[in-house]
Amino acid sequence: MRSTLFSGASRLLRYNRNGQFLTRPRSTKATSTSLDQQHQDAAARSEGGKSDSVEESQEEQQKLPTREPLVKNFFIGVVDKELLAYPEVIPRDEMAQLQNSLLPLKNYFEEQREAETEQQKPTETYRQLGLYGLNAPTDFEGKGYGWSASLMASEPDSADTNVSLSLQTHRVVVDFLKELGTPQQQQRYLQDLATGALIATEAIYEYSPPEEDFFNTKAEFLPETGKWRLSGEKAFVVCTPGERQLFLVLAQTQQPNVPGDVGRGSTIFLVDSQLEGVRLGEKHATFGCRQADIRRIHFDKVQLGEEQVVCIAHDGNRYSEQLVRSSRLRGSLAGVSLAKKLLNELAQYTVTTTQCRVQLKDLELTRVHLSRAACSVYAMESMLYLTAGLLDEFRSQDVTLESAITKFFTLRQLYEIATQNLALVGPKSLLSGQATELGLRDAAQLCTQGESLDTLGMFIALTGLQYAGQAMNAGVRKSRNPLFHPGHIFGKFLDTNSIDSPKTKMQLAEHVHPSLDAAAQCIEQSVARLQMAVELMFTRHGNAVVERQSEMQRLAEVATTIYAMWASTARASRSYCIGLPLADHEMLTATAICSQGKDRVHTLCTEIFGGNFVNNDNNLVRLSKQLAKSKGYFPVHPLTFNF
Repeated sequence: MRSTLFSGASRLLRYNRNGQFLTRPRSTKATSTSLDQQHQDAAARSEGGKSDSVEESQEEQQKLPTREPLVKNFFIGVVDKELLAYPEVIPRDEMAQLQNSLLPLKNYFEEQREAETEQQKPTETYRQLGLYGLNAPTDFEGKGYGWSASLMASEPDSADTNVSLSLQTHRVVVDFLKELGTPQQQQRYLQDLATGALIATEAIYEYSPPEEDFFNTKAEFLPETGKWRLSGEKAFVVCTPGERQLFLVLAQTQQPNVPGDVGRGSTIFLVDSQLEGVRLGEKHATFGCRQADIRRIHFDKVQLGEEQVVCIAHDGNRYSEQLVRSSRLRGSLAGVSLAKKLLNELAQYTVTTTQCRVQLKDLELTRVHLSRAACSVYAMESMLYLTAGLLDEFRSQDVTLESAITKFFTLRQLYEIATQNLALVGPKSLLSGQATELGLRDAAQLCTQGESLDTLGMFIALTGLQYAGQAMNAGVRKSRNPLFHPGHIFGKFLDTNSIDSPKTKMQLAEHVHPSLDAAAQCIEQSVARLQMAVELMFTRHGNAVVERQSEMQRLAEVATTIYAMWASTARASRSYCIGLPLADHEMLTATAICSQGKDRVHTLCTEIFGGNFVNNDNNLVRLSKQLAKSKGYFPVHPLTFNF
């Protein structure tokens, strides 16, 4: 009976409280792209200085209309209940073809893991397997996969973190060129990138960032030749020595005839490794991912033409959003794969290990740790493919916060899983070559490769606050000027809504399976608490809210937790409705995630409401001043006499 009701895999199902299945028409195919339409799209970008008013490609037009941003609306207490239907953007027949095409990849990487020997020339094998062209358009000899399909197709190689670093950064550049490259740039690079004749990588970060400028790497436009001259050095670049490479470089530039900070900007360049002046530097001795080749890259007066500038010169920061979005999503996949690997290895260890005549799997402490790790991995995976599904299903969907939150949550939970495993395995866990030791190293490397987690948390909070500030401006202004708006203040005084018992009318339970009623209530209360915390921060601090970094970190964690709850609930509801194997345990997993998440959100929002004198922030700030003054630990020895 169930298989008959849910045989429509080409539609998204939503189960309401009356036992009716509601559908959302799915988008067009997410596994193929059209070169001609991409050229038209890119040409529109290049005309008139690549303006924002770009005529959408046919593929984009066939998608569903753009919806309001999901997580940004959480900050103002608004939810899009339709998005509780987990996206199905790959039709059943295409899914079967995709799974069959992944079998050779899975077999190859499984054989490599079992052999435990490093292949001499893996790049050639990767070319034959088509790993470089998963997300490249079909007309450029690529697979033409969309976001969801390309992430799924990347899972076999992501099982090896060292391999994943190189392949994922290549795919990030391909994503960027597909979206923002001119027709000439696409014709020049995409086919070589799809076949692996040219291997792309990002060259953005520097070893010692400047104190005032954007980058130490700078490019100067030479009017007499119409060329750019690039000089500087990039660090932490994932390289493939011996192969022709394409570096996507973000450099500081100065607008002509505009001196000082006003004219300072950044420009994105495509730099071929075979150009004169490009030199591979020394290899970094990294803590983790030791088999990956991470180096410095030197640029010594490299001559670049206008055709090697991506988008508009001096305006690179404006277009970097698309770059970091792709980087965050594909970087998250590497984190999810490593977390799965660590969890599976630990589960196998607990099943096969006996201590004092008791199997480790039977100890309650072990069970709790394994279950928490499983919940974390489930949430990571749910967030990743929900975000990818939104990009595939809706036209030009804003997933700025969703992609940042996915990476933020994934890497934090990955490192926690890696460190918790040490306690269960014991002293041998850090012996050289042990799976736990290698996992900890790779987890730490992923957490520090690229943008830091603290910076990412600040970005999440600031982006959410910026969006909420536009919607809450009128109400906050009244709250900050109570004498001029007594009616508003009196209404606030009579309001019975509180952080401990928030009142909501979202009715999310009508959009998930009835068994997830408690999980839906947890999400509703958490969103309401987030909205109250945001409004309080604006009222209390005004524009100075950006200086309250501790509170913003709490806000980022609240938004991250809610998105994890949302994605997990939507996924579990779909799994149970269509009768996937072990779907009842997915329901239990989602319920556990939401129950724990609700408590965490309550704690964090209560700390925000308490203020810095109640939540201990003030004491910590005062201590930090003395630490800076003493340049370190200041208390004298505990046995010291004062005479």
